[in-house]
Amino acid sequence: MSEDKINSSNDVNSNDANSNDANANDANANDANANNNSDPKLNQQDLDKIKDVASKILNPNNEHPQINEYIQSTFSYIGNAMYKMQTTNDRDATAKEIANDLTNKFETWVKNREEQQQQQQQKKQEEADNSESNEKKE
Repeated sequence: MSEDKINSSNDVNSNDANSNDANANDANANDANANNNSDPKLNQQDLDKIKDVASKILNPNNEHPQINEYIQSTFSYIGNAMYKMQTTNDRDATAKEIANDLTNKFETWVKNREEQQQQQQQKKQEEADNSESNEKKE
C-alpha cells in the first residue's frame, strides 16, 4: 500500500473512533439530561431509602426500639411536610405553616427539657437535704 493510502486508512479509523466517542458522549449527555429533566420531587420510595440509611447509621444492630420510633416519627413528619409542599397552591404560606409548626415543636421540647432538668435538680436537692437531716438525727 502506498503511504497516502495508509494515512488515509488511519484517518478513517481515527474518525470512526472519534465518532464512537462522540456517540458515547451523546448517550451520556442524554442520560444526564433525562436525569435533569425528571421530576425533582422526592417520592415515598426516596424517603424510605433515606430512612433506611438513617436507621442503619443510628441503630445499626436494631438494639434500641426507641431510636426506631424517633426515626419513624421524624420521617413521617418530613413525608407529610413534603406532601403539603408538593400539593399546595400557596408554597409560601405552606412553608410558613411548616416553619411555625417546627418552631412550636422545638420550643415545647426545650420547655419540657428545662422542666425535667429542674425536677431532677429539685429531687437531688431533696435527697441531699434528707440525707443531711438523717445524719443529724443519728
